[in-house]
Amino acid sequence: MANGEEAEVEAIAEFHLELHNGFVLHLKDVLYVPSLQRNLISVSKLDDDLITCHLGDGKCEIHFNKECVGLAFRQDKFYLLSLSENVNVVGSKNENFSSCGNGTKKHKRIDAISSKLWHCRLGHISRGRIERLVKASFLPPLEFSDLEQYIDCVKGKYVKNIKKCAKRSEGILEIIHTDICGPFPVTTVDGYDSCITFTDNYSRYGYIYPIKE
Repeated sequence: MANGEEAEVEAIAEFHLELHNGFVLHLKDVLYVPSLQRNLISVSKLDDDLITCHLGDGKCEIHFNKECVGLAFRQDKFYLLSLSENVNVVGSKNENFSSCGNGTKKHKRIDAISSKLWHCRLGHISRGRIERLVKASFLPPLEFSDLEQYIDCVKGKYVKNIKKCAKRSEGILEIIHTDICGPFPVTTVDGYDSCITFTDNYSRYGYIYPIKE
């Protein structure tokens, strides 16, 4: 540490940090140190990954491929990275810095209304099921224009031969599908490196349990 003392590291992993404008910052060799009270990002580590930081005027601009992809504003001796829609660092709570220039303007996050994002989060479910979830108020109102362009999902669900002998259950718990995934190259903080799934054939309802062996 900066004061010469040592701190215990419980895990090392890769972490994907999404910035306020949707750019994802891929952080490698992230150290999980429970004794630290702040989440810190090394500027030298960013420099190694060809991500540059420009400091001045109380802010830090993060550049990648000569484009500004993120902002951090100075608070005391630290620069606080902008991650969410409401940047409560400079100005009012509803201000959002959508560009890296000197001015500010309103910026609506695409993630908040992206049906494609929820399509991926919910295991690539159909548009009809997403619309039913929105209608039931389980999901917020979404924009479906980006979902129509998601061709990879359509290709991934293609089958060459139809399984005519496949049996579909007529009730809950009649047929249960199970699968084991792992071991993953990196374990969780609790020591889990695999998972096991159970999916009901009729309702498609599933359980996922992390396992250590």
